[in-house]
Amino acid sequence: MRLAIILTLLLTLTTHAFAKKNKLDYAGLETDYNNLVYDEKYKDFAKSEKQIAKKSVEALINNKVKRKYREQALYQAKHNIAFARLVAEEQWIQNEISQENIKAQQLEVAISKTQAELARHDAELARMMLIAQQEEAQRAYERANQAELLAKNSQNEAELSKQETQAAKAYAQAQAEEAELAKQEAELANEEAQSLRRKLNSIATEKTDKGLMMTLGDFVFDSGKSTIKKEAVDNFSKVVSFINTYPNKKVRIEGHTDSSGSNELNLQLSQQRADAVKSLLIKNGIATKMINAVGMGEELPVAENTTKAGKAKNRRVEIIILQ
Repeated sequence: MRLAIILTLLLTLTTHAFAKKNKLDYAGLETDYNNLVYDEKYKDFAKSEKQIAKKSVEALINNKVKRKYREQALYQAKHNIAFARLVAEEQWIQNEISQENIKAQQLEVAISKTQAELARHDAELARMMLIAQQEEAQRAYERANQAELLAKNSQNEAELSKQETQAAKAYAQAQAEEAELAKQEAELANEEAQSLRRKLNSIATEKTDKGLMMTLGDFVFDSGKSTIKKEAVDNFSKVVSFINTYPNKKVRIEGHTDSSGSNELNLQLSQQRADAVKSLLIKNGIATKMINAVGMGEELPVAENTTKAGKAKNRRVEIIILQ
């Protein structure tokens, strides 16, 4: 009888301790779940994973799991909570990256607008200067006509006045032609600058085996030279923004040529162009240690070198964000 009472007490204490342990485990499980669900940072993310975690937690708390499966269910519930948190963190990070990309694009648009406004201002200034030159030429022409009329009043001075008049007319005509030529040159320069700016701003990126790549065509350089055009230097912001999007990635710059000329000269020209792009990137704040410039010559064409269009495609500089 006494032994039976002792066994009963031991069984009761053991059951109570086990129940208390399970209760504490469920309380901790519920706390972990609540910390996940009510975390404002991850409120809008991993909704389906949170729902799975919720069902597994509620099944345990509401005693809907058979005793022999509770330990496994408890482990699965903890796993579901941890997985939901990982998914939420990943989605939150992706959302932050998207927001930063949007801000970067908005900033790039603002910079482009500012540059366009400066270009319009320069064009307007050039136009006003041309108008002033044309007006001066017109006044000179009128003065020449007046001199011609005065010259007719004196026969003795007629020849001299005629010569002066002809000289003045020639000067006026030269001024007018110079003004017109300057106007045409300004318009051509403005059109070329606008065309180059559009080409730079329309450069797309593509994924390759080496990494994310942006290709600069031969329009960035003068023909047969490694000097970057001034208009390209002034509008290099998209290239810099492309690299700054991946601040911790190494950058490889590859120069390429077509098959015209000797292999040695092509290799030298491709290296010089790659170095020119590298130098410009460094001037724009890209760390020197992150950039490697390599001349590839004519060895890796992307088109046939038998046509003018194919050769133009092969004359390029590739900027690669290495994987």
